[in-house]
Amino acid sequence: MKLLSSRLLTGLCAFAAFVLFGLIAPELVAYSFILVVLFLAGLEWGVLSGLHSIYGRVVFSFVVCALSIIVLGIVTPPYSDNLLLAADTMLGLWVAAFCWLALYQSSDAGIISNSAMLSIIGTVILVSMAVSVMTIRSSSLYFLFSLVLVVSCVDIFAFIGGRLFGRHKLMPNVSPGKTWEGLVFGMVGAICIGNLLYLTNLELDLYMWNGIVGITALAAVVGDLFESMIKRFRRVKSSGAVLPGHGGILDRLDSLSAAAPVYLWALLQAGYIR
Repeated sequence: MKLLSSRLLTGLCAFAAFVLFGLIAPELVAYSFILVVLFLAGLEWGVLSGLHSIYGRVVFSFVVCALSIIVLGIVTPPYSDNLLLAADTMLGLWVAAFCWLALYQSSDAGIISNSAMLSIIGTVILVSMAVSVMTIRSSSLYFLFSLVLVVSCVDIFAFIGGRLFGRHKLMPNVSPGKTWEGLVFGMVGAICIGNLLYLTNLELDLYMWNGIVGITALAAVVGDLFESMIKRFRRVKSSGAVLPGHGGILDRLDSLSAAAPVYLWALLQAGYIR
């Protein structure tokens, strides 16, 4: 119960910070906030990659932030074709990540411990997440708010459902604590909050919107599992300890890392943002 309380409190504080600095604040402040969070996440990924030097981790974080700014400039409208290509590429990468998860779960194959390779993987994941979030924000605050709310609900409901009713392991080789019951609860929570969000914007197509919420929620689970797999490669329990009930910054962003690119792709396919 204490873990659940601290997890919920941390989640609420993180959500409040996002609303204050990521939504309400002017664009420059919001982008600066996102980059600061990205920099801190990069420091933690540096640890997961096996970069033992603090200087190496700082350089890695600066490179991630710089690449995010460069890629954002390349895909920002009027370069719509570049954005579509980037979204398709990011979707393909997360489909590949899911296949990697399935391979590791079934046979323990695909283990990577090389620091350079893990750093490249982290760069791709963090840059795609940051670019997706900033692109969605520049297009629609409503859709960005919806993304974070759906991802948060998946995490909270899956945690509660797993704690109360979890019996059947989802991917025990990847993350022993994840269960099918937690997945179902997380998906139900996401769909429920998605339909509540629909009531605030009836211009959306209900069935298409539920489809977008559904695949975004599934992507959030894949992102969570993927970070768990990387942590098992490195034999660590969490990416850090700065967030009570969660661990590190990455442990809070793992779901968003996959959900944001998939959500952006879905919104583009539906024509909701351009």
